[in-house]
Amino acid sequence: MIRVVTFIAAGVAALLAPGFARAYGWPIVPFDQQHAIRGAFDDPRQGRGIDGLRENSFHFGIDISAPDGTAVYAVAPGTVFLYPDSITVRQPGGKEFAYWHIVAAVTEHGYVSTGDLLGYVRVGWGHVHLAEWDGHTYLNPLRPGGIEPFTDTTTPVVGDIDVKVSGGRLDATVEAYDLPPIQPPPPWQDAHWTPAFVRWRITRDGVDVIPWRIAADFRTNWLRGGDFNTIYAPDTQQNRPLDPGRYIFWLANGLDVGSLPPGTYQLEVLASDTRDNTGSRTTSVTIGQVRKTTKRLSR
Repeated sequence: MIRVVTFIAAGVAALLAPGFARAYGWPIVPFDQQHAIRGAFDDPRQGRGIDGLRENSFHFGIDISAPDGTAVYAVAPGTVFLYPDSITVRQPGGKEFAYWHIVAAVTEHGYVSTGDLLGYVRVGWGHVHLAEWDGHTYLNPLRPGGIEPFTDTTTPVVGDIDVKVSGGRLDATVEAYDLPPIQPPPPWQDAHWTPAFVRWRITRDGVDVIPWRIAADFRTNWLRGGDFNTIYAPDTQQNRPLDPGRYIFWLANGLDVGSLPPGTYQLEVLASDTRDNTGSRTTSVTIGQVRKTTKRLSR
């Protein structure tokens, strides 16, 4: 028991060290060690509302893998607000940290310090969802200056680029994903993250014709559900147990390219994570048709 208390105290001291002045530690022990994450920020979430209609949204936090019953601790001080499936710790000015899917061990409107016990992971959930609110929007905990320590050396994968040009309009999508730097435990061992940043351009002979455009930017801020279908294209699927997510991004949807000279162009896609590891893929695009003229012979 003395060893456990000493270990937790050391973790709290690490959270309070100067290196954590801007960042914050992990909500499960050890606080100063990176843990597996099975769901990333702004991953697609697909389900049905109370009216039975399909609802799409962006994941507003990260899912940190933890066995049922795991103790969850405050990553920052503040006042406690209890909700049916979450605990929110609010600071003056509106900054909040929310911890979802835990059974509370604290009381409503009580005050907690960094490293204080909040509760335990609920049976059947196998993770704690950590969300960070800055008073205006949710922030990506995996951004630089967020949760620490966090190291990511995996490179996002850029898959198939699907292109269609018709009537002078360009439709283009790309499939891309990122692998967690630490493999989550079963049944989430094959989970995929969404890349944090997807961008594209069209070039010809090495010169930008359509300069870099952003398809998705999840590096910092949360996106609201109304933007879902402008970011994620059809056939996108969220992570499920034993079924990795499939993320298909719109690059262009009816983009007018009718003014471009007919010919072959290059469409380049880059996908990055919050630590700027970047994958790429390029494909050829034929725009317009070169008209062939036939000379009529006179008799």
